[in-house]
Amino acid sequence: MDDKNTAIVIGQGAAGLTAALACARQGVKVKSISKVRPGNATCTIYAGGGFTLGVGGMSTEEHKEMTYRTGRRLNIPDLLDAFSSEAPSIVDFMKEAGVPLSVRRGGVGIHRDSNFPLLGGKPLTDSLTKACLSSGVSFIHNAAAMRLLLGDRGIEGVECLDLTSGEVSVMGAGTVILATGGGGTLFERTDNPQRITGDGYRLALEASCHLLDMEFVQFYPIGIDIPGGAHWFVDLGIIDAARLTGEGGREFLKEMLHKEGISSGRQANLLARDKCTVAIALESRKAPVLLHLEDIPREVWESNHYLGSIGRMFPKGTPPWSGPVVVHPIEHYFPGGVAIGTSGETEIPGLFACGEVTGGVDGANRVGGNALTNCILFGRKAGERAAAYLKGEMVPALDLAKTGGTSKTPAPGERQESVDGGPGGCSPVTTGIPIAPTLSTGEWLKTWRENPTPAGSGDSSTRVLPEELRRALRAYSSKHLLPMRDGATLEEGKAYLDDMKGLLTRQVVRTSRDLLLAVENLGLWQTAVAVTEAALLRTESRGAHFRTDYPGEDARWEKHIYLSQ
Repeated sequence: MDDKNTAIVIGQGAAGLTAALACARQGVKVKSISKVRPGNATCTIYAGGGFTLGVGGMSTEEHKEMTYRTGRRLNIPDLLDAFSSEAPSIVDFMKEAGVPLSVRRGGVGIHRDSNFPLLGGKPLTDSLTKACLSSGVSFIHNAAAMRLLLGDRGIEGVECLDLTSGEVSVMGAGTVILATGGGGTLFERTDNPQRITGDGYRLALEASCHLLDMEFVQFYPIGIDIPGGAHWFVDLGIIDAARLTGEGGREFLKEMLHKEGISSGRQANLLARDKCTVAIALESRKAPVLLHLEDIPREVWESNHYLGSIGRMFPKGTPPWSGPVVVHPIEHYFPGGVAIGTSGETEIPGLFACGEVTGGVDGANRVGGNALTNCILFGRKAGERAAAYLKGEMVPALDLAKTGGTSKTPAPGERQESVDGGPGGCSPVTTGIPIAPTLSTGEWLKTWRENPTPAGSGDSSTRVLPEELRRALRAYSSKHLLPMRDGATLEEGKAYLDDMKGLLTRQVVRTSRDLLLAVENLGLWQTAVAVTEAALLRTESRGAHFRTDYPGEDARWEKHIYLSQ
């Protein structure tokens, strides 16, 4: 093992780069590992580059209230307080890191690179990467973190797999920071890049951490599939310029927003993505939902920067102003995730987490622009506290029993009402869920490589190519885990996932691409299990979770769901 004076950061999006930078600035040796090069194929680089926080004339209390209301009162109180009150400090942090930005009321905007108009987060990741290199961070790419190594004192390192050579290494560390993002690639319709596969959820569960509120998967309301073009989403503000119609040509979404007291699509983008997603999903059951891009004149398409970036998604010969396009919700973000404290600490001493892999800040639904704020703020806090821990400072691990969670782990399938202390005085629910087989990396490789290829074999039903398993997992989510859910389908899904678990060890690995997909399928399967179990338990509709058999919000469910192995 390497020396124990090293901090390892897993993930190189905004949260991971910020954590690595903050840690290195404390004089600590930092290694940052990722499946891709720094900043690439992360959600950050594809983000719009907008932050929401209490600056520019909006108070931190207003930001807190907005986040609490949008989260349907399921935000962890301590996390919400830290998030809203400390968020303004990230402006100076980013300026010091060389991030090009401007401050407006209620937020910050990253200045886009005109050479990459669709990559709104690229200037952010570029600046953070440069600052990390200047601070001595060592970047390791094409590497997958396979296991967190634990000892009597807590975290001791990471077992890594080189995805190019197939070599296994054990990297010792005094502290580890999880910043792996969410699990969006579980869905066929997602705006997430392909490497966002729930890796951190699996690593945390295997290390005996809890996940919370995994039923809440935020879908962006207006997702478009353009024949011959891109698979992307359009900002809700588009409905202020173009009609969105359903059955009989009715502008059903504007009618719903008016009743909610929301005056524009732009305002809905911040506060009501969940309600708009449900409305569009319900309307789609009756008739195609059409976005009338032809309402916007050609000259506006050609002169407006944002509209011009949308226009680039369309194939040549089919300009966006030529007619309406069918839209459906598209997976966007995971508000739930690893349970953390206010400095990113987890239940394992020395293990920290930050960014989308964590839960508790957003509650049941996320305010638009809060994701990047979360990544930078808690990335910085996790990096600084990890450095302090490495230097011998007492940094207590998260104690869920003191935060309205639970310290008792039930047996798989056992459900338990836990201690009081959740929002509204309601007790959280904790349940054990199945986890992926806990093999060493060497055992995984041996198993996958010794599986004979299915092609031409007499019994191919017991073996599967990683790409086939990936398709099966995404097809599963498209049936069971979309915005409209019901108990019978979720129960059916649990049984299906249990059967699918055996295929994780029966994957056939012949190429480096097979190896990458096989590794990622472990996280995708684990993510599917977590979302399914939590969605089945929550017998109400709240925020980003909608049950057709329980369509109303129930005050008795103003509480969290904690999952553990």
